[in-house]
Amino acid sequence: MSSAEKTSIDASEAAITAAEAGSVPKAKEIKAPAASKPLAPSKAVATTRDTSKGVLLECVQDSGRPRVRVLSKGYHHDWWVQFPPDIRDVGARYVVDAVRETAAGGFYRASGEIRKVQQTAARGRR
Repeated sequence: MSSAEKTSIDASEAAITAAEAGSVPKAKEIKAPAASKPLAPSKAVATTRDTSKGVLLECVQDSGRPRVRVLSKGYHHDWWVQFPPDIRDVGARYVVDAVRETAAGGFYRASGEIRKVQQTAARGRR
């Protein structure tokens, strides 16, 4: 029997008495509905122009791979930030609600909502 199928047994006194007398109900096969395909995680990230609320992060290239570091004041700028790898975009900046130092120390974890900072057009050109 597959893991999607379930078995049910009537164990009431009446059913046991009937079975002892030779009256056993015919088994019914009931199949569970087919499982739907799992959803792929979304790579969509909310955007913002407001960098005043939260912690400002930047994605940089490090030894051939994208890594994230903190830009906001008051943090270790030489520590990396654990950040979802599927949304890292080298050169992009992000704002998160908070970063938390790990128990082992030496790096941070991004916490809360992640928002990608929208790049504004260069000013001063006419």
